Amino acid sequence: MDKVEELNSSKLGTRKYWDDFYALEQNNFIENSDDEGEIWFADADAEDKVIDFLIDHTASSEESTNRDFPFSKSSTTALDLGAGNGHLIFRLRSECGFMAKLCGIDYAETSVTFANRILAKKVKKGDIEDPENNISFSCVDFLNFPEDKVNEGWDLVLDKGTLDAIALNNDPVRDGKTGVQLYPAAVRDYLVKVDGIIMITSCNFTEAELLKLMNFEGLEAWETIKYPIYEFGGVKGQSISSVAFKRVK
Repeated sequence: MDKVEELNSSKLGTRKYWDDFYALEQNNFIENSDDEGEIWFADADAEDKVIDFLIDHTASSEESTNRDFPFSKSSTTALDLGAGNGHLIFRLRSECGFMAKLCGIDYAETSVTFANRILAKKVKKGDIEDPENNISFSCVDFLNFPEDKVNEGWDLVLDKGTLDAIALNNDPVRDGKTGVQLYPAAVRDYLVKVDGIIMITSCNFTEAELLKLMNFEGLEAWETIKYPIYEFGGVKGQSISSVAFKRVK
């Protein structure tokens, strides 16, 4: 992994912050079931752009997948890394049409409980079809997987802001390394199958920084999503970056 400038630590990088955050969101949902919580990066239309990107790269069947259309409605499995309220997982089913296994993981137990409550509501109302119970949410700290854990291997892993939160905690996680330092290997070894894709959407790292951070053996840059460019003080940039990487070995 190439060196990327370290971010300052923040309470947003702590488990307690997210446990408390989703406890509040869950209480709001219990009081009003129409309140399903915050959609991250909504002001930049990031989730919409990710969904549109996936739709544009999804084949109707596994047999017709190729380099330009690597995802399949019938067979692509997907993992939401840092699932929050599960909103992205629900859209993978309802809009992308992914019918295989979909899973959201989060290290905040309150997030997982919240997402499961929303899932139960949507299934009951018929807003989400899940006849084979292929949608699930689990409490997992993927940076602390045991070394001998078998990699289940997902076709698609989506990270929308989770790396950002990880980067806001500079405390060592294990083996004397921070979460950001562990991230590329954990993604490669525990989450993404060979030929699988991880798409990272970030507001803290530029496209160039994501490319540096994920410059790791077995991972290659694959595609990017373009966002509106702003200019300030003669410097051009974009507030959100989405870069997809392929696991090649």
